[in-house]
Amino acid sequence: MSRRCSVTHEMVQAMTWKQARTEATTLMTGLPPLPRPWRIEDLCAALAERRGRPLLLHELDLAALPFGLWYFDGERDHVISRAGTTGYHRDHIVLHEICHMLAGHNTGPATADGDDMAARVIAAAVASPHTNAQEELAEAFATMVLKQARKRPPGGEFEQRASAVFGAA
Repeated sequence: MSRRCSVTHEMVQAMTWKQARTEATTLMTGLPPLPRPWRIEDLCAALAERRGRPLLLHELDLAALPFGLWYFDGERDHVISRAGTTGYHRDHIVLHEICHMLAGHNTGPATADGDDMAARVIAAAVASPHTNAQEELAEAFATMVLKQARKRPPGGEFEQRASAVFGAA
C-alpha cells in the first residue's frame, strides 16, 4: 500500500501492523537465544559474536536527532541511544536499531571526517533516512522481542518452586 505525501509529493511506503509483525517474526530468527535474565548488553554481545563483527552501544546527547540510530562504519556496527534513556525505553530503542541492522536498512558505511562521534552520527542520519515501512517494522520488532524477553521460560524458577510446593508437574 502506498500513500502520497502531500508535503513532498514522494511515495511513502506503509505497512500494516500484521505485515510488520510477520516480517519482524522472520527477523527474530536471526537473533541468538534471548538472555535470561534479560540484559540488552548480553544480547548485543551474542549478536556480535554470531555476526562476526563488533556491535558497540553508545549513549550520545544530540537533541536534534531521533532517540536512536544504527550505523556501520565499515568494520563495526554502532547503536546510538540518547543519553539518559534507561530501562525498557533504552532496550526498545536499541532493539529498534538492531532491527534496522538485521533488515539491512541503509547498509552503506557512515562517513565523516575525523573521530568525532557526533559528526558520524549526523552524517549517518542525514545520508540514510528510513521509510515509514522500515520504521513500522523496527517498532514491531522491538516490541515483540521485549515481550518475548519478559516471558518466563518453561520450567523456570517459579514453575519449579510451584511444583515442589504443590506437587504439580
